Amino acid sequence: MSTPETILEAIKRSREVRDRIMLQNLIPLLDSLRTMVNTWIDDEFKDFTEEIEQVDCSAPRESASERIDRFRLEINQISGEQLPQAMKELDCLIDEIKEKKFKTADDAIEMLKAKVPPILVVMWNLFKARERLDGMADMISIPAPTEIVESNPDSQD
Repeated sequence: MSTPETILEAIKRSREVRDRIMLQNLIPLLDSLRTMVNTWIDDEFKDFTEEIEQVDCSAPRESASERIDRFRLEINQISGEQLPQAMKELDCLIDEIKEKKFKTADDAIEMLKAKVPPILVVMWNLFKARERLDGMADMISIPAPTEIVESNPDSQD
């Protein structure tokens, strides 16, 4: 008959094995996340640049230009500080899991909990920035094209 200590130790060993398998299966998902983020982020920043230029050119008054300047600073902070740090942490996490640089699976899961959220925060911040910039663009009135009516000299109107 097994003692409670023996049973609990067997459960811990079973969890460790299962968690290590999960971590190995997680590597392709994390690689895909990195690729997806890189592709999405590049296009997102291109769109931001184009939209900011359009909004700035059409801004009806000085306060709108000031808001756009603050928005540029925010985007620059995301691209220059938050994104590189988040990608560095994601790369580090992937490498550490691939190279099994952790003592226990619990240590690796703690790394996972610490290193994945920053990239998700960057994505979330970009979604929020997009909504704000789109809202600014929506406030700019764009005149409707005037309809040109051809007059027909032969008609007797």
